[in-house]
This record gives sequence, structure tokens and C-alpha cells, in this order.
Amino acid sequence: MVRGLGPTMFTIERMSGTHWQPEIQRKTEFKAFVDARTKCMATGQTYRVVNPDQGVECVITLDDCRKHFHAR
Repeated sequence: MVRGLGPTMFTIERMSGTHWQPEIQRKTEFKAFVDARTKCMATGQTYRVVNPDQGVECVITLDDCRKHFHAR
């Protein structure tokens, strides 16, 4: 079940095997991106942000986060 359901929400989804699992929704793309990036860094899993029209705004991987933050 996705918390914070709403018609103009951005959904954070986690890659789970071969499918994307919705986790939570945020009102703005920026908040969704920051939350997805934080989840990725904390869990090491791949996340994406989906807009209200079901378009993928971004996919966030641990490798991308490491490159962005110059981490190993």
C-alpha cells in the first residue's frame, strides 16, 4: 500500500526483482527525488520517481549516488 495517495503526487518505487514496487508518494518532484536518493544510499537498492502521468522522471542507482558524492 502506498502512503500519501493523491492525483498529483510523485511516486517513489523500488526495484524488487523484475518489477517496480511503489513505496511512498510526495507532492513535489524535488521531494520525491531527495527521498529516493536517500533511500538508495541507505539500502543500496535502485529507486525511481514516477510522475502523476506515470512517466519516469529519474532512476537512481547506488553507483550514481557514489559518483555524485565522490564516495567509494
